Amino acid sequence: MALINCKECGAQVSTQATNCPSCGAKVKKPTSKITWIILGIIVLGIFGAMVGGENNGGSSSGTPTLSPKEQALQSLDFNFDWSKGGFDSIMMIDMTIKNNGAKDIKDFTVECEHTSNSGTKIDSNKREVYEIIKAGETRTFKEFNMGFIHSQAKSSSCGITNLVVM
Repeated sequence: MALINCKECGAQVSTQATNCPSCGAKVKKPTSKITWIILGIIVLGIFGAMVGGENNGGSSSGTPTLSPKEQALQSLDFNFDWSKGGFDSIMMIDMTIKNNGAKDIKDFTVECEHTSNSGTKIDSNKREVYEIIKAGETRTFKEFNMGFIHSQAKSSSCGITNLVVM
């Protein structure tokens, strides 16, 4: 039998008593070591599950699961031709996009990098296209203004780098 101090009046009370003999307050039993050990194991188990549970239900082969946005980006076919307009200072692009994915997409970002005759990257353009392309649909956009382009740009590579999955 151990003695503890009453939380209300401070008198010494047996750990087996249900009420303090001085003030009548209910005696709170001290937590046993076994309870603390079990609680520690549970906390460690939860922490381990949070840190080590990065699989998210994907395959056990270690292949990461793609997000819906990544899946949509990979399922696009993007073809383009470009020219200079506006006194050779504006990039105009004709682009055809086929959505081979299972979901509609919208508000996609087209990014282009431009190089000179020597192969040096000299410029880039980035524009949002606020249109919807339904699953399985092919859309063509003619003479889309990509903005200013460097006067020495001779070749360009373009692609869709961001989108919204509907």
